[in-house]
Amino acid sequence: MNRLTLTGLFLASLLALSSCLRDDLQPCPPLQVTLSVKDKNYFNADDAVKLGLLERKADDLPFRDYVHTLYYIVHDTLGNVVAEQKNTQVSDDAQTQTITLPVDLPYGKYIVTVWGNMESEEPLGDNPTDAEMEAAGAAANDIYLACDTFDYRYGKEAYTMGLERTKGNLLIKAEGIPDNIDFSTKSVEDIYGKVDAAFRYSSLTDIRTELEWEVQNEIQSQTLMCPSPSYEGTTLGVSFIDRSAVAAQQAASRAVSTRPILRPADVHITMGRNEITILKYVYDTEEDGFNIFLRVNDEWEQIHTMEID
Repeated sequence: MNRLTLTGLFLASLLALSSCLRDDLQPCPPLQVTLSVKDKNYFNADDAVKLGLLERKADDLPFRDYVHTLYYIVHDTLGNVVAEQKNTQVSDDAQTQTITLPVDLPYGKYIVTVWGNMESEEPLGDNPTDAEMEAAGAAANDIYLACDTFDYRYGKEAYTMGLERTKGNLLIKAEGIPDNIDFSTKSVEDIYGKVDAAFRYSSLTDIRTELEWEVQNEIQSQTLMCPSPSYEGTTLGVSFIDRSAVAAQQAASRAVSTRPILRPADVHITMGRNEITILKYVYDTEEDGFNIFLRVNDEWEQIHTMEID
């Protein structure tokens, strides 16, 4: 065997030891993505905590205390689905979760999309890279999202992703409401209802909620929703209702001694992603009207005075 042949065999042996090929007996390390929670609290949560409207979550809780279900799907650069996990409960107490892709996945670039806190895949429809935020399984849920592209190759098998909140939180506090009021409704017009994996929002929609009061005179409600399309681009309407008086009025076709429905003036609000919007409705019995306040920079700013329909 000549020197040239020996040199060739030696080089071939070095390549076999130093590289990881799919036809080797030992498989290459699989692509692993570690998931963490980026938005553990709303960015302005401290003000709501100070007002007693919200409790701040600690930053070191288990992953499932922020995000309790996970769905993920992985595409290659041609759009082919190479891996998917249906909506699954997070059951352990770890502070992160790990996605491990199939060991036979070839090297290349892959797009990983993860949704958190959905109750089913129904909001995803036929395209799991965007979601209807007011569909069953997502409406009223604190939905999280993460999406990124990873270059899977030898020596680059481990990556991380931080899940971010897709919605904001509308907090409403009412004070001085008459004793006969035991129910309220809320209508939100012109709010985004859809978001894609790149956090692009679309599809304006309306939201209506109802709340049965458990305590007289004062009420607090919260509603999770996507951002507004523009500054003050969302209209909020609230009604405070005495259901028994309304029923009596309808049954007898006559007026009742107390006002069965209090309907303050509509206001224009701005909802933001991972942001709390706080309003306070204060009823003045003598003036028979509402003062409406918006929380701005840790202070109450009056936006409507004594207007009632």
